[in-house]
Amino acid sequence: MTPYYEDEAVTLYCGDCRDVLPTLQVAAIVTDPPYGISDAALMSVDPDGRRRAKRAGRANTWHPASEWDHGIDPEWCRLSCATAPIVAWCGHWRARLDIEAAMTWPIRCEIVWAKDMHTGPPCPLAMQDERIWIFSRAGIKPQRFDTTIWNVGVIPTWQYKHHKNEKPEGLMRRLLSWLPDGAICDPFAGSGTTLVAAKRLGRKAIGIELSPAYCDVIVSRLRQGSLLGATA
Repeated sequence: MTPYYEDEAVTLYCGDCRDVLPTLQVAAIVTDPPYGISDAALMSVDPDGRRRAKRAGRANTWHPASEWDHGIDPEWCRLSCATAPIVAWCGHWRARLDIEAAMTWPIRCEIVWAKDMHTGPPCPLAMQDERIWIFSRAGIKPQRFDTTIWNVGVIPTWQYKHHKNEKPEGLMRRLLSWLPDGAICDPFAGSGTTLVAAKRLGRKAIGIELSPAYCDVIVSRLRQGSLLGATA
């Protein structure tokens, strides 16, 4: 497949990861795939004025509803393990058992991303964290010492987001600088935060994204002059 974009550090493919992953071999998969929560828009109003969305709030002009992501495809996990000896997989705590069952490699540790605010209603407690699960074929020799609780602030407002489920760049830089060295691949690149973090760290990265619109967002971010030689 011809890359959608390529520079000295990053290669981006626009397509389905199930088609692209079998052609790759990298040191690690680092990804934040669809959660399987079928996230509805914050507010949807019929012509008669009745609100139909699953969630209430101000009118949402930031993202379309993602009714398509009803669950995790186990093939994503199998192909990730076939592509890399280490898989770092971000997700909601409820998804751990399903993801763990679908992975070829055993789970080695769980990182808790502790946010600086809660990001949902009580259910029965308001969530202030997400998880990063590390799976690997063998033992891991990280580049540096770290702990299992990562206190990293969220992206403050929609004004600064490129994607509705976007991770803060600092979180992905911390993860990449902890993982063993080598090229990484994000098969669900979204708006490209993992790729941007890799480029800032001088690390080779491959991204795969299904949406041409988000591929254009990724290219725009990667071409920003502030990335060149940046480390913060």
